[in-house]
Amino acid sequence: MEQSKKNSKHIFFTRNRINLDIHHKCTLECNKCARQIMLKHPSITKAKFPGCPITDSDWKKIADHFERINFCGQISDPIMHPRLSVFLNDMYKKNKYGNVHTAVSQKPIKSFIKCFEANPNMKWIFGIDGLPKDSHKYRINQDGEKLFNIMLEATKYVKVEWQYIVFNYNQKDIETAKKIALDNNIIFTKMLSGRFAKDDPLKPSKGYYVERNDYQY
Repeated sequence: MEQSKKNSKHIFFTRNRINLDIHHKCTLECNKCARQIMLKHPSITKAKFPGCPITDSDWKKIADHFERINFCGQISDPIMHPRLSVFLNDMYKKNKYGNVHTAVSQKPIKSFIKCFEANPNMKWIFGIDGLPKDSHKYRINQDGEKLFNIMLEATKYVKVEWQYIVFNYNQKDIETAKKIALDNNIIFTKMLSGRFAKDDPLKPSKGYYVERNDYQY
């Protein structure tokens, strides 16, 4: 048992990949996101959200050590960091790769293209839950049609994945979205959520979500 713990620690501290939230800002208000859950705390506000953009000095340590770097969107969106393209280019120069999760549509397309060009080895994962005209029903403040067009543009530069979380408003459109993705050389990933309360208005039909007895929202 003791040897197993030592091995686990060794694996943890010598791993060559990392998942990063590089900012503390997001323009969306997806109500099942960790960010929105945190905002329910009385001491946390949008104006005073915990965290800060990752600094150049901290980034250098990460870029020097890890081989695979994933930019996630757990409480923020990586496209909100003003130096994302620089970070991606640093990785490209070192022949490193990873993925970028994004769902924000408020940035201009030129900001995305700058990032796509910075590192063609990356995979970009776009959170568009439903057909583009409907995705704002969960991704509050998202312009799904604009982001969909950015996703199409991304296929000219990088590998692209369409992440599609199933809700009641989009479950009937899964096959349509899957065909759109196939026609445009995009990986399609259907995601089943377990973050639904008993009487959740967004809850899809049985079989389209993960059964959980412990979830309280």
